Amino acid sequence: MCGIAAIFSPKGNLNKNDFARMDASLPLQAHRGPDSHGVFSNDFISLGHNRLSIIDLSDSANQPFSRVDLGLKIIFNGEIYNYQEIKKDLLRKGHKFYTDSDTEVILVAFQEYGENFLERLVGMFAFVIYKEQDNSIFAARDRFGEKPIFYIFEDGVLYLASELRTLISLYPKECQINQEAVVDLIENLYISDSHTIYKEVKKFPKGSYLSFSEKPNFSTYYSLPSDLVQPIPFEQLKRLTKEKLYEIIARELHADVPVASFLSAGIDSSLITAIANDIKPGIQAITMSTHDAQMDESSAARKFAKLLNINHEIVPVDVDSLQHLSYILKDIEPLADASLIPSYMVTDQIKSRFKVMLSGDGGDELFGSYNRTNVYDSLKFKGIPGGKKIVKSILNNTSPWVEKHLGIRLDDRTRIKLGGWNGYYQKNNLNNSLIEKVFNNQTNKGLAFKKFLEIEEKLGADHQKISFHFDYETRLPGAFLQKIDSASMHSSVEVRAPFLDHTLVDFIMKIPNSSLMPNKIDKELTKSILVDFTKKPMQGPKKGFSIPYSKFMQGEWGDVLLDYINEGKSTSLLDINQAGVKELIFQHQSNPSPTLARVLFALLVLEIWIRVFHLNVYKVNSVYTQ
Repeated sequence: MCGIAAIFSPKGNLNKNDFARMDASLPLQAHRGPDSHGVFSNDFISLGHNRLSIIDLSDSANQPFSRVDLGLKIIFNGEIYNYQEIKKDLLRKGHKFYTDSDTEVILVAFQEYGENFLERLVGMFAFVIYKEQDNSIFAARDRFGEKPIFYIFEDGVLYLASELRTLISLYPKECQINQEAVVDLIENLYISDSHTIYKEVKKFPKGSYLSFSEKPNFSTYYSLPSDLVQPIPFEQLKRLTKEKLYEIIARELHADVPVASFLSAGIDSSLITAIANDIKPGIQAITMSTHDAQMDESSAARKFAKLLNINHEIVPVDVDSLQHLSYILKDIEPLADASLIPSYMVTDQIKSRFKVMLSGDGGDELFGSYNRTNVYDSLKFKGIPGGKKIVKSILNNTSPWVEKHLGIRLDDRTRIKLGGWNGYYQKNNLNNSLIEKVFNNQTNKGLAFKKFLEIEEKLGADHQKISFHFDYETRLPGAFLQKIDSASMHSSVEVRAPFLDHTLVDFIMKIPNSSLMPNKIDKELTKSILVDFTKKPMQGPKKGFSIPYSKFMQGEWGDVLLDYINEGKSTSLLDINQAGVKELIFQHQSNPSPTLARVLFALLVLEIWIRVFHLNVYKVNSVYTQ
């Protein structure tokens, strides 16, 4: 796992100022790759790389990596889990290799197969290939957005980097904060893939590649399958899935450095750890302990590890420290996923012993979609004439009476009863009067709901996997994958997610829900596979790899937010309703609610980001010091 950065001008007019900015930018993402760094520059391109050595630890695999005989150079962030299989095919075709790295395999495969080689790659990746023959580039991002790429294209020049802070350092102009992204953050706790916190910056689309000689041209090489196969007997599905998981996890255990596994009380990390330990006995399982009864899962994890004779370590973390949050936010766009703090703290404490961790990310989205489909199927009717309009009218009504007497009744099941999936997905954190409290002149952006409408139009309103597709298009890439990449890479630790192997995803997404959960049990398939190890169900309900931020916002964190709001920095930069936010802080402190907690935590994240990122980058006096 690494950090990449690039400046590309097809006109060949890069100069010493561009090269100096590249040299200055790489130290900003040194945490992504502390083992080595390198730069290649000419009139057309400047390529920068920070390396975290995982496969082939020799200096010969450092980057930017070149194959002079092929006229190709590459900067690469990620892991190609099937690189050895691809390499064997290329060797049979007569190609030579000079390293044992997956980086070189990418270059040779590109030379042999062209852009279609992406379909052969199994892994997580973000890379840029420079073709010296015609001074063009080819760049790509993995299928689900595990590895980030931020970019700016202006005046014919492409600026690109793994982290936002690095990109801003490459770009010679000042960026303007995107108010729509601010609303998006408060609504959903993350910023959607369609934009970023800055107007000038974009996110490289997942599952896409970029060809650029005279002008940039994006193409999509992957999308989730939408066709379903015929129902399959559950025991047959279980056997096939288990075989696939063993194959996938065996590949992802391959590394030239020590590998460990996250272990919570949940199904996903428990199953990954159990299979990993069966393949490679003695693997170390790591569990976070918060000493908070509502969040701590260490007791259940300890019991599980003891039953399966798994090496187990409990890592205590102090999750109420905002210092850790500010440390990460100084390099990324604002993200209000509360598990960002414990994810960083756990990986930071084990980084001296383990460079690679296995995680259960993607399990909820792949095997159950958070039980939404079972709830949907359990209802006798899903939508009534005019139901969608009723839901919309109630959610958007600012009358206190409507909010108190009707809005409170719009739980998940009721919204589905009234408006089907459309009614369910209309809700976000800023419905009703809240948006008027947070902003002066803003309306709901509803970007998550707009994404649902796109998916509904593509799949059809009655498609049984519609909520699964929604998960893969919204929170998974926008929040969860950005969170684990940002948190772990700030600790110089690579996190691998076996459930996001696209061969497994393609297989499961084609399975009808009647086969996947025949007894209407959430994640019935993975629960059943786990019982093969434990002999009986034993995992308690997962409490979440998170922190009790609602409680924190009632106390010290709420006071910190109040101080920040009173300083007026956000009101001078953004359309923030100072009086309204203060009212919400006091309201939550006296009468806490989950919705208020989410909104206030997102605002706290935004306030910290303004100080440690925006005001720091653009050299505006800040009262905040790290």
